[in-house]
Amino acid sequence: MNVAIAAADARLRRQLASLLEGQGHRVQEIAGLERALDEMKSGRPSLLVIARDGADAGAADFLRRLRESADLRRLPVLCVDPKSGSSEGVALLDAGADDVIHRPFQPAIFLARVRTLLRRVVWAGEAPEETVTVLTGGPVELRLVSRQAVVAGKSVELTRLEFDLLAHLMRHAERAFKREELLAAVWNYPGGVETRTLDKHVEALRRKLGGSSALLQTVHGVGYRFSASVRA
Repeated sequence: MNVAIAAADARLRRQLASLLEGQGHRVQEIAGLERALDEMKSGRPSLLVIARDGADAGAADFLRRLRESADLRRLPVLCVDPKSGSSEGVALLDAGADDVIHRPFQPAIFLARVRTLLRRVVWAGEAPEETVTVLTGGPVELRLVSRQAVVAGKSVELTRLEFDLLAHLMRHAERAFKREELLAAVWNYPGGVETRTLDKHVEALRRKLGGSSALLQTVHGVGYRFSASVRA
């Protein structure tokens, strides 16, 4: 999906862009709200993220102008302000934002809110679930926006962490990941943590993958990898 990020703070803008790019989205970075309306008309994003670092009275006015635009009034908007509280969020929602994230900022929550808004766009028929948001490996297909897993044409129910683990491995198919790399990427665990969490999730995934479980390989002495070249 195309996601636009409008933020005057370059560091915050890049942080959010990196999170979105890690999920396979194409990101249009816009340095502030002044030219955002004009730039989005050419980029045609499926979602706008307004990122603020502290109070910004101009955001509410921008949202009102956006909702008056014939071309962009239906565009979903997620406002992110890691330093604001709930009271500022109410003003932005009243001005036209679809969702607001304030302190404490958590990347996993941010990505979940993005998925929720993009899912509405897909289900409304206003945008297709594009190839960039679908991971395929052999008979396994993961639809990242709708958070659906399909194995050999049949829907499979995965927990949030099972889905995230499988998506990470499929996104980097054929690469062997160390256990600590997977624990850091999916669980955000620091290095050196002793836990059986990863192994238990791999076991659960293999049960749910059924006849395709061989695609999720153990690399002895290293960790795990997803290999679509294995005959399921």
